[in-house]
Amino acid sequence: MTESIARFDSLTRDVAREFEAIRQRNRGRMECRAGCADCCRCRLSITRVEEAYLREGLKRLPRSVRHELKARATTEIHTNEMCPALDANGCCQIYESRPLICRSHGVPLRYRHPVPLIHPSRIDVCEKNFTEVPTKSVPIEDVLDQTSLTVELAEIDAEYCDEHELARRERVPLAHILAECV
Repeated sequence: MTESIARFDSLTRDVAREFEAIRQRNRGRMECRAGCADCCRCRLSITRVEEAYLREGLKRLPRSVRHELKARATTEIHTNEMCPALDANGCCQIYESRPLICRSHGVPLRYRHPVPLIHPSRIDVCEKNFTEVPTKSVPIEDVLDQTSLTVELAEIDAEYCDEHELARRERVPLAHILAECV
């Protein structure tokens, strides 16, 4: 495992721990569960380091699952806005190696603007979560800073790209990666 992949793995573990801690502190306020795919209604592109991490994870999946992923990623049925990693029950088949954005959605996320005096930060959360509490009153310890995560991911990705002589800031559609897996 390269240093950049190890750093990315560490970041994913940190986000998972933070997500679980927020969920534990907010039992009853969060609807996140296996099969809820509301935040999966999108076509993602991912960084090169996430691509490498995902490709390693795909190798560990049973061949039958890889064939299902490939079929969904290449059929017309999944040209809609649903992620092709979801099975018929709405469960993610790449859950263990999913991209960083997939690991953070559900909990309140703070987005900071580069010019904070003009554009204050904002907090977004899944419309199913924290419904009885105004978003701005969610305790700060229950908010992930998406801007910091994005910056850290960009640093790790740049390191990975440099290690592998790849152009920086390129993104790869998740569906393209899944369409190639066998």
